[in-house]
Formats: sequence, structure tokens, C-alpha cells
Amino acid sequence: MAVQHEQLFRNWTTRRQLVVSWSLIATVATVHILLPSARPSTRLFYELSYHKGEGNYVQGSNDAFFVAGWLVLMTAIRATIIASIYQFVTQLALMSGQARIRFAEQSFLLIYYVISFSVGMHLLMESSYWLNFAELWSSWPSRKISGQLKWYYLVQLSFYLQQVAAVNFEKRRKDYAQMFTHHVVTSSLMFIAYAYRWTNIGHVILVIMDSVDFLLPLAKMLKYLHYEVACTAMFVAFLATWLVARHGIYVSLCWSIYRDVPGVMSYGCYSGATEELETDPNRLGSWRYAEPFFDQTGTICLDRSVKWVFLGLLLMLQVLSMVWFVMIIKVALGMLNGGEANDTRSGDEDEEEEKECKAPRPTAKTNGTVCAGKARASGSDAAPPRQNGYFQRGGGRIRVPGSRDRKELIGRVGCNG
Repeated sequence: MAVQHEQLFRNWTTRRQLVVSWSLIATVATVHILLPSARPSTRLFYELSYHKGEGNYVQGSNDAFFVAGWLVLMTAIRATIIASIYQFVTQLALMSGQARIRFAEQSFLLIYYVISFSVGMHLLMESSYWLNFAELWSSWPSRKISGQLKWYYLVQLSFYLQQVAAVNFEKRRKDYAQMFTHHVVTSSLMFIAYAYRWTNIGHVILVIMDSVDFLLPLAKMLKYLHYEVACTAMFVAFLATWLVARHGIYVSLCWSIYRDVPGVMSYGCYSGATEELETDPNRLGSWRYAEPFFDQTGTICLDRSVKWVFLGLLLMLQVLSMVWFVMIIKVALGMLNGGEANDTRSGDEDEEEEKECKAPRPTAKTNGTVCAGKARASGSDAAPPRQNGYFQRGGGRIRVPGSRDRKELIGRVGCNG
């Protein structure tokens, strides 16, 4: 059991994430408590800046400290949850070593996405642009943003920046290029939208993404627990939600940008301080497009170039989603035809499980071996036969052709794990 527990920490980055992140948090907290003179600075890491009264805030450069603080906290929370759940499932001996790591990772994603989707959906239903995309553009270029929306948006940005770090620091998987591109484009979109005061647009996009993302970790966790019927049902729900949210609602949002800008949100350059149309040619220099990233009181401009840069990044995300969706459909069709579903995403998992099979380890309870989530045991504590659809493998029973490929089907999407 002790040897199995060490598998999680075989990669030095996981251990370092726990130690470094919690150490940084403890250091900032200690300085904040013991040095009152430092509190104006340390407070930036955990309190929203630029409060304007009546629950409203504006954007500013100090928001970077809040994002950095939550990035470290997100790293600490993620590593702690993964380590705790890994230890828990190890003690229960429910699955193989590699599957335990994947199960723990998916548990964190499920927890995060359920919370972020719930918070985002609540804010969306309370907003003026609920079921009305044209209203997204009516308040621009106002800097005002509610404290709840600002907190939600910056925490989400911290999460995606943390994901960019995670895919580089941890073991790379076969979809590394797609995942890295996805996280970088999403983070860039969020940063541009925040600087250009389009946080309401970013809010809608995040809710659309999260409505899909929390279903996949749940399906994968059911897979690792061998609840195949429930896993299949959850995957069907995931597939339907993906189609509606990412290729229906998301595309309609892109169309709204194309149609309603500049129809509702007029082209022009505006003063960041007064929000009035800027007519002084001396304030319209060649760097006016970059000014919102450095000075929120400076000039902020909207024209065809800005519109198409933002829309182009959105369409890039749509292309990535379409590539992943085509992959899922191909594997699903292969399964329905009774063929093999060769999954490039779960290939690393399968290879490691095969290595475990070549070097089986005896268990204390069964005096047998545990291999890739199955038990070869001689005692009464042997693991139960795995369920595949409505049929059971083992005991001479019939198995549905292609049902063993459900693992590959679930593994094949643009999500971590």
C-alpha cells in the first residue's frame, strides 16, 4: 500500500506544487498578520481592487495581484484534492495505480466545474443579457462591473492560467498541443475581454464552456469505478450538451458579435475616464489599441480590426471544439459498427496499465494481483466482475461487441485527463 501511495508523487512537480504553493500562501498570510504596514500590499492578493461604491468595481493593473494570488491558491487546492482522493481510493483498492491518479484528477475537475458553472449560471440569470445577446454590447465602454462578476471572472482567469502551467509541468499526454493551444487562446481571450471591458461577453463564454466540462469528469469517474451503464448515459448527455452549447449557443454568440458590432456598440475611440467619444487627434496615437492593457483611464477604441481579432480568437476555439467533436463522433461510430476504437488520448493510460500487468503486485487482501482495474484473486475479496453495458464480463456470459472500447470513447475529448 505504501508503494502504491508513492505512485502519485513519482513526478517531482506534484510534490513541489503542494510544498511551494502552500508555503507561498503561508508566507503572505504571516506577513499580513505580523506587519500591519505591509497590509496595503498583501491585501491585493486576496481582495478585489478598485471599489467604486454600491457594489461596483472597475478594472486596473492591481487586478494582476489578485489573479496571481488565486493562481497559487488554485494550484494548492488542486494538488491537495488530488493527493487526498488518491490516498482515499488507494486505501479502498478500487482500481489500478494509474487509474487512481486519473480518478483523482477528474475529481478535482468535477468539483471545480460544478462550482464555477453554478456561480456563473446564477450571475447570468441575474444579468440584463440573460437570453438577450444584443444587450451584451449596450453598456460599452462603461468600466463598471459588479463585485461578484469581477471575482468570478478573475478566479476563472486564474484557473485557466493554472491549467497552462499544469500541462507543461506535468507529464505530457498525446493531446498536449491541442490542450495547450486551448488554454492559451482561452486565457488570451479572457485577458483581452477584460482589458477592453467585455467581461459580460467573457462571462457568457465561460458559462457555455462550463456547461459541458463538468459532465466529462463525471463520466470518466464512473468509467474508473466500472459503472458502465451510468458512464454511457452520462457520456450521451455530455455529447448532446457539447453539440448544443459549443456548436449552437457558442456560434450564435459569434454571430451576435458579427451582427451587433457596430450596430449596437458603435465604432470609435472613447476616453477611458469619461466614456465620451474622443475627438482630440493628439490622443489617437499608433499605440491606442494597446492603451487599455496599461491605462484604463486612457483611450479605448473599437473598430473593424479590434472586432476581428476578438472574433478570430473565438472562431479558433470553435475550430478546436469541432476537431474534438469529430474525433468523438468517429470513435462512437466505430463502436456502433463493432469495430476497434483506437483512442490517442487514453493511449498513455493503456500503456501504463499494460506495464502494470506485466509486473503484477500481490495484494494483502486477495493474495492475488491487481491489474488495470481488474482483480486476479483467489480469496473471497476478489474484485467484482466489470459491468459492460447491460451485460457482464466474466462467468462465461456474453459481452456486447465493441463495449470494451467504451473506455477509449470516454477518453477522447479536449479536456484534462
